[in-house]
Amino acid sequence: MKLNRAKATFGRHETFPLRYGWLPKGFEALAEDPEIFARPEDAMIRLGVGRNMVNAIQYWLQVTGLVTFDSGRGKPTRLGTTLLGSRGDPYLEDDATLWILHWLIASNAESATGFFWFFNRFPMPRFRDTDALRAIGEFSEQELKAPRSASTLKSDISTLLRMYAAEAGRTDEHLDSPFAQLGLVESDPDAGYRSLRGTRPALPPVALHFALAQRFAAEPQQPALPMRVVLYSAEGWAAPGAVFRLTEDGLMTGLARVVEQDPRSYELRDTAGVHQLYRRGEVVDPIDILSQHYRGRAPA
Repeated sequence: MKLNRAKATFGRHETFPLRYGWLPKGFEALAEDPEIFARPEDAMIRLGVGRNMVNAIQYWLQVTGLVTFDSGRGKPTRLGTTLLGSRGDPYLEDDATLWILHWLIASNAESATGFFWFFNRFPMPRFRDTDALRAIGEFSEQELKAPRSASTLKSDISTLLRMYAAEAGRTDEHLDSPFAQLGLVESDPDAGYRSLRGTRPALPPVALHFALAQRFAAEPQQPALPMRVVLYSAEGWAAPGAVFRLTEDGLMTGLARVVEQDPRSYELRDTAGVHQLYRRGEVVDPIDILSQHYRGRAPA
């Protein structure tokens, strides 16, 4: 969740955006056979995809934190079981699950540095892919102090745009990403693309609550976060307001909805003229928030 330039990585997705069925299918296959990804030929048959796609599925399972791998053996994490297990949302039917998965990807500064950079650090609301490529190159060279090849950075930008921005005329291969429906990146006939902040009334309160809980858990000694830190990335941290593309009004509205559902969660205070978000009580386990949400879902 915090950028560490020594551990930044790009382009490990094999240029394949995350597709609808990949996480559930990969998670189920691994639960049945923990070493399935260590045998690429078997994984290709089990998942019905080519070798490079097998690698991509394994990557996305790891980036989202649903699975860990040790010496080729995969193991579902507690987060993975909560999200995609039988008591969670194994078929991605709950809109909140997509928003949570988006947060997990865009806040992963280590394994998805390009996605982290775009949603937390890229400042242009309207841009062309060449603008993003130039900016991420400058970020890699000036901040990470480790220039990457243009082809590697281009693969990250291309994959991200195909994953989040639906475009008319694309093939089914490129439209089969669940994240396009979030509306966080859109095609712009004049500028190429736009990624604008808004009020995001469709953002489920549980997604914002989970993101805030993860942010507080990352610094458990901090009882409060300045609202500017929640809204904008600072000191290398992922910011929920940036990742969810929220305006200040949108963030305040979202927080009000979170507090309405869980009055014991947070409160806003002005401390020495600084608007701050305080957590009430001890640090909440983010996964407990998800467990409670999925337990409370109405039966399908």
